[in-house]
Amino acid sequence: MTDLPSGQENKAYGPSVLYMGIDGGGTKTNISILDKEGRIVFSGGYGPSNLLNGDEFEDNVLFMFRDAFLNLKDRLRIKTVINITAGFAGTSSDDYETRFRNVFKKASLGYDISIDYLIINSDALLTLNVYFAEKPGLLLVSGTGSICYGKDQNGDLFRTGGFGYLIDDAGSGFWFGKEAVKAALRSHYHYGHGSVLEEMVREHFGIQSTEDVFDIIYKGDPKSVISSASELVFTAAENGCKVAGGIVERGAAELIELVRNCSEHIGRKAPFVVLHGSVFRQEKLVGLIKKDLINDMNIYISDKRIDLEAANSMLDQNDL
Repeated sequence: MTDLPSGQENKAYGPSVLYMGIDGGGTKTNISILDKEGRIVFSGGYGPSNLLNGDEFEDNVLFMFRDAFLNLKDRLRIKTVINITAGFAGTSSDDYETRFRNVFKKASLGYDISIDYLIINSDALLTLNVYFAEKPGLLLVSGTGSICYGKDQNGDLFRTGGFGYLIDDAGSGFWFGKEAVKAALRSHYHYGHGSVLEEMVREHFGIQSTEDVFDIIYKGDPKSVISSASELVFTAAENGCKVAGGIVERGAAELIELVRNCSEHIGRKAPFVVLHGSVFRQEKLVGLIKKDLINDMNIYISDKRIDLEAANSMLDQNDL
């Protein structure tokens, strides 16, 4: 049979098939799309896609799909079916699949494209399945939020933490940012609690007085505004600030507790722990976690692009 150019498959042989992986979290959303030979035909990074944050999910996912379809327009001139594995923050929302399909339908107007097979999980569960598809293991996630998932030898799932930034998410980016702001305010208002974090917070937010931080936080998007200050803690700790050092130690302790509690749930039968998320770019934090857990578990820093792995997994399932 004569090979046809990409995007010009003969309709007699059926529709074109694509495989999509999406990794959507509280900070960013990554997408990878593969053709049936496993070649990457599109990949990109976009804004956050937390299902619990109002219209943020619809707005950012719609933009992502429209950008992807525009880049693939030559392929989408013929009938195309797409198989999707996706993970999003906030899947406790009970209408997430309907919302996803509605956004996809809106973005695909004008293209002959439809969803053939769809799997949607939380972003953390998607990552857990990437690393521990066939074996037990633990996944500790710390980005905007924090959670630990465990899978036992029977494939049963357990979790600790992950109850949202208002009541939980200790050791997360939001938590460290909040502690930075709290330390700055204590330094400003309470004698004997001075910290370099006060000056760093003022510089970070571009304010003259520490008191002005209230307007910055409460007149903006508190979650993203506070999260943006998280790295100040680690910078201050590296420069010898005892207050910041104490915050890092407390954050590490909270994350260690998530891992140990989840390990108990699966009978301490999973010696492998993967640390996944932007907060684990901080060496001091990772060092504290490893120091505590290293005698009981093998600890690895996540090094995979989850959306690409998810797309490949969908392709592999189709080939079975």
